Amino acid sequence: MRVALTFLALSLSIAAFRVGAQPAAAASHAPPDTVTVQARRERKELERQVSHFVAAVSVRYLNDALSRWNKPICPLVAGLPREQGEFVLARLSQIARQAKAPLAGEHCKKANFYVVVTRDPDGLLKAWRARDPNMYMTRNGGGYIRNFLATPRPVRVWYNTDFVSSEGVALSANVVAAALGGTGLGMQLMMANIPTTTVATGTRLRQSAVQSVSSVIVVVDANRVQNLQLGQLADYVGMVGLAEVNLDADVGSAPSIMKLFRDVPDPPQGLSSFDQAFLSSLYRAEQASGMQISTMETIMLESISPQHTDR
Repeated sequence: MRVALTFLALSLSIAAFRVGAQPAAAASHAPPDTVTVQARRERKELERQVSHFVAAVSVRYLNDALSRWNKPICPLVAGLPREQGEFVLARLSQIARQAKAPLAGEHCKKANFYVVVTRDPDGLLKAWRARDPNMYMTRNGGGYIRNFLATPRPVRVWYNTDFVSSEGVALSANVVAAALGGTGLGMQLMMANIPTTTVATGTRLRQSAVQSVSSVIVVVDANRVQNLQLGQLADYVGMVGLAEVNLDADVGSAPSIMKLFRDVPDPPQGLSSFDQAFLSSLYRAEQASGMQISTMETIMLESISPQHTDR
């Protein structure tokens, strides 16, 4: 995929990274003890970890289905030397393929997954917004934009989403508001630009509408990631770009790339088995199903430790 070295006519400072080897695969869980009691304890602990991980990492609005990409992803990387940019693109593509997320062809022309590395993230975002006032297509009410612009992070992420039917057909705001009708809640939410997909059929076992990610903007502060290997950064971007996640999630004892910018004794070197299983489960579970979360947890258990899963 094409790497953009100049972006929005804004001069980006090139960040120097030490390109290490591809992130090593996370160590697999040790086989459970042959003693049945010990095996059951280990399974219960793993179930607890998985449930906590999904609850902590996932972002949900009004108990809606978790948003995900349903259209082909076309990444664009700016602000890095060509070789490093190609490395990040290759890694993002690999993560998407492993998760079974939709991925556009190598020479896709309309980027929708922007990864920009700069030493002046505030200036970049200000210039970008001035050039493209519609860059924040959704969630532009309340404090969403202010939080994104004013909250300093090593990596900032903005998600734009569209409403689609459970069959993947785009829905207008009026259709969604009408489906929520009766109390006027639907129109109030749409007027306030508060994202919602609480449109359900009579059985409430399936959602009639879900949120589909239409674009993601990832802005990396080069001043705050200089001590990272490029593989670590690429894996973190892959995690936060393929799923709408809580960047402040406390994942507990579970290994995760989400701990990359935390003060932990053993910083993650790449995507863990939990991270990979979460992304895979997000794209394998039926998005419109009322059982989406529980299905994801089951898939994660099977992926992380098959021997722990009852058949």
